[in-house]
Amino acid sequence: MTAAAILIDLDGTLVDSEPLHFEAHRRFLPRVGIRVTEADLHGNIGRGDAVFYRDLMAAQGVQGDADAWVRQKTEVLIGIYRDQGLALGKGGRELVAWLRQTGLGRAIVTSSARNLATAAVTAAGVAADFPARICREDVVHHKPDPAGYLLAAARLGVPAERCLAVEDSEAGVASAHAAGCRVLAIPAFISADRLTRAGADRCLADLSEVIDEAERG
Repeated sequence: MTAAAILIDLDGTLVDSEPLHFEAHRRFLPRVGIRVTEADLHGNIGRGDAVFYRDLMAAQGVQGDADAWVRQKTEVLIGIYRDQGLALGKGGRELVAWLRQTGLGRAIVTSSARNLATAAVTAAGVAADFPARICREDVVHHKPDPAGYLLAAARLGVPAERCLAVEDSEAGVASAHAAGCRVLAIPAFISADRLTRAGADRCLADLSEVIDEAERG
């Protein structure tokens, strides 16, 4: 039985945006008196920027409005997307072409705000291919909570158990696993061992391998 739908994370999975997120943090955070290291940036993958900024404030004794900071950093990032464009993740072109051919149901499940998700898929040239997007505003509880994946499956009208979820972070993998999806993980900044321990059923080399997994069911 083939998969009923593909539910895919956005940042670092469908699009190769993590380095650009890092650059936006590096540009923005010094403006508000925050020092940020590469370890800090990598540790934030899959967590959400508001939590990241609150943790940095607490660690460095800086006062601020985390939500306002996120909005300002988002504007920096959207500017980077506009100036530089955005590449799909490795194997993404093959996956998108296959989705266009088959018409298989799909949705993006992201912890990013809707305006940022829209900017990302637009910059990558795939906005029309992923009209269904579960974004930060759509759920109260975010990854690793399963709410986003459960809502995506419900909106597509398919059981979560028949969905393939594609992720690159531990929080994302845990979210999809808790929702009952079969979880495919693509290691990049996070190792295959860590993703497997978080609940990934299989780790893939790139997005093109999702095709065989979807056809296999």
